[in-house]
Amino acid sequence: MQSQILPWRLPQPVYRIMGATLGGAIYLLGGLNAAGTTIADVEVVDPATATVTPAGLLAEPTHGGAAVTVGDRILVFGGASTTVHTDIQAFDPGTKSTQIVGQLPGPRADLSAASVGSEVLLLGGFDGTGPLQSILAAPDAISFHLSGQLAEPVRYPAVAVDQGEVYLFGGLLSGGEYTGTFTTAIERVDPATGTATVVANLPVPLAHAMAAVLGGHILLIGGSTPSGPSAEVYVFEPGNNTLSPIGSLPEPVTDGTVVVVGQTAYVLGGISAAPIATVIAVHLIRPPS
Repeated sequence: MQSQILPWRLPQPVYRIMGATLGGAIYLLGGLNAAGTTIADVEVVDPATATVTPAGLLAEPTHGGAAVTVGDRILVFGGASTTVHTDIQAFDPGTKSTQIVGQLPGPRADLSAASVGSEVLLLGGFDGTGPLQSILAAPDAISFHLSGQLAEPVRYPAVAVDQGEVYLFGGLLSGGEYTGTFTTAIERVDPATGTATVVANLPVPLAHAMAAVLGGHILLIGGSTPSGPSAEVYVFEPGNNTLSPIGSLPEPVTDGTVVVVGQTAYVLGGISAAPIATVIAVHLIRPPS
């Protein structure tokens, strides 16, 4: 694995931002700025030209939501500002406009989302009182119903999809967002039955991490450990449920977003010693052994 900080940056430091791809471009939506203010900005990132351009605004400022590309729109589920949201927002890059197109069954932030076939799953999160254990599913990405339960209630898990199954890595079980109790669990979720099973454990408790499928491998990137932000990158092999270190980022990053374009995973924003505007490119230079 090889990673490097790119010479171009985001317009401002941002974390708990939502990221998605559409048409080979990266869209960054909402988040928290360096002052801790929830923003509504939508930026489009073109990795080919190393440019970041304003693309519009969300209908409602939000951070800690989840974003999924559905057709020619990007849907943003929940999140929070002064309160935890139920809104489903749809951003249309063609018109650079956002509309609220639906409501979740209840408030949900600090969640992860996964697209499996024609269905969108929302996993874990926070309802304003505590971590959530429920898995929600919607064939139309709008009308969500209870699909199952995670092995444990969790906020800020990392998520990746492999061979139609969803994998969750770590997360916050209780207490402060960066000082609370993190889990070591790696869960596999079967979308067909809504069942979740702990299939392995992380070497250290972890939350706020990022996961991406790159070159057919699941990478687990950065995050928060009990001792602070991590620069570690691991590869997880679903075939035998093993997790192995594969390299490290140039700097620790937690609470950013990761988006894959082609053969590169881009880690955008997050927190190191402070909120950052950094863009890090991660490449697999050879298959992990």
